[in-house]
Amino acid sequence: MTEITAIVRLLVLLLLIALTVILITRRLKIPYTLGLVVVGLLISFFDSNAHLHLTPDLVLFVFLPALLFEGSWAISLQVMRENWLVIFLLAGPALLLEVVLITVPLSFFTILNWEQAFLLAVILSPTDPVAVLGLFRQLRINKQLSTIIEAESLFNDGVAGALYQVFLVLVLLNAHGEALSAAGAWLEGIQTFLLQAGGGVLIGALCGFLINRFVKMIDDPLIETTITIVTAYGVYLLADFLHTSGILAVILAGLILSSGQAMGMSELTHEAVDNFWSVIAFLANALLFLLVGIQLNPTRLLDSQDSVSLLLTAGLAIIAVLAARFVIVAALPTGLPPTVPGKRLRSWRFVIFWSGLRGALSLALVLALPLDVPNRSNFLFATYAVVLFTLLVQGFSLRAILQRLPCMSESYEPRP
Repeated sequence: MTEITAIVRLLVLLLLIALTVILITRRLKIPYTLGLVVVGLLISFFDSNAHLHLTPDLVLFVFLPALLFEGSWAISLQVMRENWLVIFLLAGPALLLEVVLITVPLSFFTILNWEQAFLLAVILSPTDPVAVLGLFRQLRINKQLSTIIEAESLFNDGVAGALYQVFLVLVLLNAHGEALSAAGAWLEGIQTFLLQAGGGVLIGALCGFLINRFVKMIDDPLIETTITIVTAYGVYLLADFLHTSGILAVILAGLILSSGQAMGMSELTHEAVDNFWSVIAFLANALLFLLVGIQLNPTRLLDSQDSVSLLLTAGLAIIAVLAARFVIVAALPTGLPPTVPGKRLRSWRFVIFWSGLRGALSLALVLALPLDVPNRSNFLFATYAVVLFTLLVQGFSLRAILQRLPCMSESYEPRP
């Protein structure tokens, strides 16, 4: 059997498993992503030698560009503009505060030093709202709330990806005996962040503008759909080649194309592109969450490592992530979101807090850590524990919480 044949057979098998799980979870009225994680966990426990691995390249170069582009393409720009301040605060200053709040206990009570604690905090900071938004659509939750959560995730993925490179550089310099002074570390970090984030924004904006101008000269659904595929992956690969943030580049390019689609695309083309990316996002999420479940088998690490240190780091990471998320949401100005007064504002804040699930990007970042990173096993186990806790505990309890909160008085509006 050739390698290509084996890959195709494996892909078909995974899709069959995913489709079966999705049909069952729809009957049970639970998010299909959570069902896929559970089935993936069962596969990993019963077949510990399974040759299914969620590699960083698979997430970062296959799944992530498609999911980022679809998210930025389909998001409601009008609702995002109306709530830009709360989205900016959550994905910017609040994310930085969250990183600090997670870092402090990890650096004081675990074997991680300051640089390593910052790196783990950045890995754990990106949110993954796929399971949450799927549940929102089932329960028809208010579109303003869902847009805030989705847009926050889009942008904090980009910021966290840039910060990851900053602290990884500092950890590796320290590990190789090239520790910097406080001023030198700050300077190195700022330079790396500006290169990653600024370069990604510049590449995404430039490519998005040029492609948007080009699309306006064409009126063919097949060609324009193909252009969006090339944009999603081409912009990401270009930014990665230039050592900038591919995540931010794809988000900016997708938003620019989305903002200009009314002028540059016919209604038939618009519908074709929407349908195509809806299918791609659905398949990518189905495969991704199944592989996430297979990857999340903490017993593999506990078998051969210092279990006390691993459990301490993981337990503290879970508590720190929850506490930090609670603090940053509670610290938002009382006027945000702007159209949600009174008791419902408190309900929305709690939903934003409890829907801060972690997922595939955190796993991709931790798996991408070089082998010479000190205490790498603690990074792996803590990330596995946080992702597993948020997906299963928070994810499975969210339906019951939503049904008891007054944030359902306005129905969720499906994406056009």
